Amino acid sequence: MPIEPTAQVGFQRAAERYERGRPEAPPAAIEALVLSLGISGQSRVLELGAGTGKLSRRLAPRTRQYVALEPVAGMREQFRRAVPDVSLVAGIAEMLPLRNATVDAVVAAQAFHWFDVSRAMDEMHRVLRPNGTVGLLWNVRDESVDWVRQATEILNRYDARGPRYRSGMWREAWNRTPGFTPLEKQSFSFVQRLGRDAALDRFTSISFIASLEGARYREAHSSLRTLLDTHPQTAARTEITLPYQCEVYTARRTDRRD
Repeated sequence: MPIEPTAQVGFQRAAERYERGRPEAPPAAIEALVLSLGISGQSRVLELGAGTGKLSRRLAPRTRQYVALEPVAGMREQFRRAVPDVSLVAGIAEMLPLRNATVDAVVAAQAFHWFDVSRAMDEMHRVLRPNGTVGLLWNVRDESVDWVRQATEILNRYDARGPRYRSGMWREAWNRTPGFTPLEKQSFSFVQRLGRDAALDRFTSISFIASLEGARYREAHSSLRTLLDTHPQTAARTEITLPYQCEVYTARRTDRRD
């Protein structure tokens, strides 16, 4: 089963920018995730859509065994450089290369909205042990800040309306699919501090921007750079602060008959 084309092309092209520009989840969110999922030194944890290892490098040291799954070759290359000691497997969430009931927790950061949710949930249900847990994370830009809102307006000019966290379609699919408790949400505010080039990397690593061709990509890049160069909140600053909410969702596996 192929992954969504924009994700395949965009994340392959932008893997290095993704590593340079994307934030990790804040420590408070990681602690809440570990507590909510019951992760301990005896746990076996599976991460889906592990990307360049932003979550893996924080969670893997807390577990007995950590397996990261990532379908895009360019992202796996960055992962191996950043987290060489963590087990990394090529694969997709809808076809997990693990045996039944062998995992204590499944996690995904910045990824779950890309999946065929019902098929991924079927696979998660299969590999999780009874009462196993699930944690889903997204770092969501805070658009109450004017320059961030304007950056989003630029990005939206190029959005092909593919899968998005903000659409909520992934959550509707979750609610329709049996085998798990309702999602519980926690939110954590934090700020990412970036140099100007890394701030551009942050935005141009977005899949639908990175997958643009030629002049269209240069146009988007130029518009974002002009915003950083001219907006009062970012102009002439060597360090740019980008505010977020880290949204953490957790749930538990149940019997399909519950």
